[in-house]
Amino acid sequence: RPAAAAVSSGMLRCVAATLAHTIDHLPGGERTQVGVITYDSTLHFYNLHGSTPQMLVVPELDEPFCPMPGEALVNLSERRDVVKQLLEKLPSMFGATQATEVATGPALKAAYTVAQHVGGKVSLFSATRPTVGDGKLLNREGAGGAANGKGAEGGGLLAPACDFYKTLAVDCSKQQLCIDVWACHSAYADLATLALLARHTGGSVQHFPAFSDVAAGERLSRALQHSLTREQGLEAVMRVRASRGLRIAAFYGHFFIRGVDLLALPNVDEDKSFAVEIAHEENEIGASTACLQAALLYTTTSGERRIRVLTLELPVTSALNSIFDSADVDACVSLTARLAAEATLSASPLTGAEKLQNACLEALRAYRSLCPPHAKTTAALLLPENLRLLPLYTLAAMKAALYASPAEARADERAALIATIANASATEATVLAHPRLFQAYPPLEKGPNGLPAPLPLSAQSVQTNVAYLLDDGAQLSLWFGRDVPSEMLQAAFGWPSLQGVDLATLRLLPPNTSPVAAEIHALVDAARVGRPAGWTPLRVLVQGTSDAPFVRALIEDQTKQMMSYPEFLLHCHRYILSKA
Repeated sequence: RPAAAAVSSGMLRCVAATLAHTIDHLPGGERTQVGVITYDSTLHFYNLHGSTPQMLVVPELDEPFCPMPGEALVNLSERRDVVKQLLEKLPSMFGATQATEVATGPALKAAYTVAQHVGGKVSLFSATRPTVGDGKLLNREGAGGAANGKGAEGGGLLAPACDFYKTLAVDCSKQQLCIDVWACHSAYADLATLALLARHTGGSVQHFPAFSDVAAGERLSRALQHSLTREQGLEAVMRVRASRGLRIAAFYGHFFIRGVDLLALPNVDEDKSFAVEIAHEENEIGASTACLQAALLYTTTSGERRIRVLTLELPVTSALNSIFDSADVDACVSLTARLAAEATLSASPLTGAEKLQNACLEALRAYRSLCPPHAKTTAALLLPENLRLLPLYTLAAMKAALYASPAEARADERAALIATIANASATEATVLAHPRLFQAYPPLEKGPNGLPAPLPLSAQSVQTNVAYLLDDGAQLSLWFGRDVPSEMLQAAFGWPSLQGVDLATLRLLPPNTSPVAAEIHALVDAARVGRPAGWTPLRVLVQGTSDAPFVRALIEDQTKQMMSYPEFLLHCHRYILSKA
């Protein structure tokens, strides 16, 4: 999108350069078709059938139309050179633009018209809130009670401002079109409304607040490359079944639900996950085992129709102790995080946080009721072995930005977190809730995974003359105490001091520069292993200098609004005793 904000931030240049590099690696071979639409207060289509690209401008926004019916998409293998020409020219074509109005809604309607007969994926790159045409959005941020996640609509700023994007998303889903939202806004964008495009089409939301090509260009470029080239299926539907006595109570994730047990997924990829809530339909299950089955019918990018069936058989027991003994804490955190996110959308962040706390308290209360009488005589909190970390992870999730005060987290950040939680796997959900903290330098002994033992998330773990690496699931933060030796900084960055240095653009020296640089690079690489995108951005933080994200991650400490971890354990214990 060539509006002034997209150009001045470098988003247009970054996206165009990434696409030009990535089109040689897109899946689908000779079947792949592509098209480009740019927009400001008008829509710009591109004729890619000649020797050079030709731009056609459509000023009509109320009833947008394609000036090249049936020709806006081209076969990539046949027109690759012309597509690359366009991508290379786009930044200079709009380099002098002063346009501030953007017609996001009409541009999406045009993209739907162009691609509805073939399906596929639409990538929406947005740097300005929609301001003209269908789907225009007002600046709702800070409007009285809505800022606190309350208001007439129930969800306040997290409730959609209009139905346009949901209606369009449902239409896209019916035509096998998935929409990914790439939000690179410097101001309020109403991401809660725009995220509906991804929520109902199986897409994802990528948030780059205050985007700058210099500071965040690599992160955007790598994420976009991964999104376009990863393993994925098209035109998918997934059905989940349970054996007699059980029923599907709810689904969580990004999809459009067609029936009681059928999910429509225009696009499904290796990074998506779904949660299913199973409920008892009868008082008891007659068989000794119960079965769950998920069947995914999809088309590969090479055009083959396939079905993947996952079947799980589990023993049925009347002993509740067995359930606790088999519990998976990551799965529990993932499911409760999704439940809390839904409660936040329908009510308020406070309601979501209470949902998390109540789920933890009731699970621990139920466990204590199963313990033998002699165990209940102890004054200690009784925790099941598999769920001993549940109170810690619960407190960590309650301290996330999604449930923070309006002064600590903006509405767009909350909306992006909800979208991330909806697609996160069980292990990813745990890291999002409870970050990992490692000592980066001086180095400590490492395990088989190349990482030292993680440290407790408390200020007591932090020394001012040491460097630490924080992994919060979304990005890595390299934090330096104020007393870190200048020799270490010189070896890592080539600067004896970081005072006055622009931390947003600061980069580590190559690993062959010094042992310190090599050590930190190795630690960062090890922390990135297993991430869905294969690469997690790294930022540098200095104690006392914009290091609020690091301080917030120390979830075991007390804050103005929340208890410390020991206090939360005591709170859990008192609640359980009061219900005994």
